[in-house]
Amino acid sequence: MKNRFGKYGFKLLSVVAVAAALTACQSQDRLTIVEPGNSQASQPPVSNAGGKTPGERKLTVVDGASGQAGREVVVNQTHRIASSNIEAWLSENEVKVLTTKLIKEATETEEPQYDYTSEAVNVSTGERRELTNHEETHPGEHLVKEEISPDGKYSFIQKWRDKYTADNFMKDLSTGKSIPVKGDNYMEIGGWLDADTYVLAAGSMSGKGEIRLISTDGTYTTTAIEDEDVEVYNQFGASKGRIYYTDVNQVLKVVEPGQSKPVHLIENVWSFTISPDSEYIAVSTATNTGGDQSSELLIYDAAGSLQGSLIGKGNLISYLSWSPDSARLAFDVYSENESGMNGVYVFDTASGKVSWMAPYYSAVHPAAHPVYPLTWSPSGKRLGITIDDKEDLIATHVIDFQ
Repeated sequence: MKNRFGKYGFKLLSVVAVAAALTACQSQDRLTIVEPGNSQASQPPVSNAGGKTPGERKLTVVDGASGQAGREVVVNQTHRIASSNIEAWLSENEVKVLTTKLIKEATETEEPQYDYTSEAVNVSTGERRELTNHEETHPGEHLVKEEISPDGKYSFIQKWRDKYTADNFMKDLSTGKSIPVKGDNYMEIGGWLDADTYVLAAGSMSGKGEIRLISTDGTYTTTAIEDEDVEVYNQFGASKGRIYYTDVNQVLKVVEPGQSKPVHLIENVWSFTISPDSEYIAVSTATNTGGDQSSELLIYDAAGSLQGSLIGKGNLISYLSWSPDSARLAFDVYSENESGMNGVYVFDTASGKVSWMAPYYSAVHPAAHPVYPLTWSPSGKRLGITIDDKEDLIATHVIDFQ
């Protein structure tokens, strides 16, 4: 089963993210929190039986003290899926979920027992159907991964036979034809180097393993990176002809195929993710000063140049997730200081604005944090957020954007 962030991981936050006097408006020239109007704004409706009415308070974070003109992040409505987390979007209106039910309470000597069922859920109506054995994904099993090329013409597909072995394919989306890619691999990290080449850090049971440059015809060559500070590629990606990865010292580095020596880009990197169109790199940093941990979220272009200014700050920033069209970035911020940024936010690349999503997915605790990765629908107009729930163990809230 996937690690339940709410059951185990969030307790770790109280250890990792110790008390720090961090507020979202410490740097007024970078980040300002504003509340539109003096009266409470009406909120979009919540669909689905058992849904909870969100609170009336709405905050919007804008880049710069006076904000910027541009596209707003506007919410139409939200949908609640009880006791479930999203495993995959089957279509714009249907999700594949893992439903968790408590079948036996914990005792002093025994752990609680749970039952898990894979289901397909219609987001708009809440209608559920149990998936067949052929369709079902067992808890904790990652069977298929697919990444579409920046021009939308090809996709790189991995079908996992077991925990360490995958069969790889290059698929022509115009014809539907899949070409097998030879070679074993033990990891699933990589990215599109350009429209014609996918770069894969294949991994190995011993050592770093090969870095493969896979062409759209299924053939590949290898490239080597000379870096004594890398034992294994835990974070790895590609964009516009460059390969990005982090080393053991949490330094984000960049190298072009054919060059053996990497270039240092950013220090103190907790995580990074490249947008699907390869235009942006979202980087969360983590520093610890005197026992106080601080994290920041920054956006860089593919060349490693900082774009704009700070868009998030707290004790810990997690679950970075780009929408499929690269128009928005969803992320979670945890701050022990209640006046700081807390909860899920959405950054809009066109307007440069950051909007707080908590009023739409949690009325009971407006700063509730997700316990599973944030998931976007195929169009990028819906965002799934799973949080702990007192009544149903967990609940997924799907936000509809205009």
